[in-house]
Amino acid sequence: MRCSILVSVLFAAAIAAAQGAQSGLYTSFPYCQCKKSPSAYKLGDVVVAKGNNQYCFKLSAKVPAGCTDYCCSKADLKKIEFNVYEACDVFGEVVKATINGVPTKVGVSFHEPTDGPVGSTTLVLTQLGLGLASDGAEICITLSMNKNGKGCTTLEELCIPPPGLPKGVCSAALFDSQNDCCPISTPGIPSPPPPSPPPPSPPPPSPPPPCQVCVYISLTVSDASRVLFPYSISNDECQGYIATIQDDVATQASDLGVTVTPGSTSCAGNLVMVCATFFSNEEGAKLQSFVDTQINFWLDMVTQGCRPALAGYTVVVSVGGMGDAVAGLPQSCINAQASAACALQTPDFPKCQCVTTPGATPFAIAPAMSSMAGRTKDTTAYCFSITLVTPNSATSPCGRSTSLLKAEFYADDKKRRAITGVYVQPKTGTGKWLSATWGAVDEQTVKATPLNWSKDQANGGKICLELKNDTPLSDFCLPANDGVCWGNVFDDTKNCCPLFAAAQP
Repeated sequence: MRCSILVSVLFAAAIAAAQGAQSGLYTSFPYCQCKKSPSAYKLGDVVVAKGNNQYCFKLSAKVPAGCTDYCCSKADLKKIEFNVYEACDVFGEVVKATINGVPTKVGVSFHEPTDGPVGSTTLVLTQLGLGLASDGAEICITLSMNKNGKGCTTLEELCIPPPGLPKGVCSAALFDSQNDCCPISTPGIPSPPPPSPPPPSPPPPSPPPPCQVCVYISLTVSDASRVLFPYSISNDECQGYIATIQDDVATQASDLGVTVTPGSTSCAGNLVMVCATFFSNEEGAKLQSFVDTQINFWLDMVTQGCRPALAGYTVVVSVGGMGDAVAGLPQSCINAQASAACALQTPDFPKCQCVTTPGATPFAIAPAMSSMAGRTKDTTAYCFSITLVTPNSATSPCGRSTSLLKAEFYADDKKRRAITGVYVQPKTGTGKWLSATWGAVDEQTVKATPLNWSKDQANGGKICLELKNDTPLSDFCLPANDGVCWGNVFDDTKNCCPLFAAAQP
């Protein structure tokens, strides 16, 4: 009976695919699985309206300092997709594109992403032939109506703006030829009107005082009860944050014709500082609206949606004069602040009665996951690191635990066929592969059992879930699509099962 039901489901899915139905697998743009950062490519935030419904974007192609990842050092730029309204997809050739004034090799088209939500639509410019030598290229689209008077002729009508941003701001994904890399740009901040010609003036006065602006990133503990693993910004992370902020500011200043000089930078514990100097307060203030928007992207660059390692921390991005980022910065020609207090929402797991408080026992799952090749070319193993912590109460029954019996992970029952095995490797001893064991139907529980590890075996041990490559870890773990996996570690009594969150870096 179950086989016939499965055949019916697969048959229905095949019919839906054949009819061009959108699956809704990916709910956010660009509606596919690809790598958004790091990257060398970005569209400038300023869009130049040249009249007759033509809008032009400036391409920045700069390899971030020290980055050797494929997506920022070798990837080309084959196509650009814009997130657009479905109503703009009308009959006829209503959008044309050029690169540096030359029409693109392939005409612009609208596309309904196969794995996007129903109604999702993208505008596709492909076969662009761009690469790392294309810095400064001008990419233009011209919007028009068809012979029936249908179509979208402004960016406000065409583009679905990113959350929190006004109409006229677009989301654009820049893909390489392999569709592996897809950095997101958000062009749409209108260019300022050209200045009026200056009147005759007396001999020029002394130059105005320069304006120094500093961007600070600070991490502070806001809920010590959630900080089981103290976090520190690594030097590589710090240098990456500095390079991104410097490039963003330099690109925007160039777009606006503003001269900016890079200033001092520092990495000091959980405090990052990036400074720059503008010719005057007036010149620096031209970037205020850009910083008001971009500061939220800098915040997300650090929090990554409040990854598990930042639970219990507040991340603050402050912009102002040089000073004390915690006590408050002095005012400057650009001022802004954005913050996020990271606190993960604990799921209702496991499906049994036990003490789930992190730190209840000496055993814990570290917040950063890793991966390794699976046993076949079609699988990948995603690994949880086991470590020891000081128990919240060393004299409690849970705090006195000396053995790790098993581990359980919150996973989608419907994807039982996606897991091909569990690899367990104690710190001391030989690793081995186990068959995946599931709880009862609808318990959403996959188990690594038996372990029976001592403290010495557990401290530095790892547990890996081997998945088929067609099932991303974010789909396998619950809640789906948030990039976080939850797991319990049980003591011998099964009364103690502290719950931890982990995610890939």
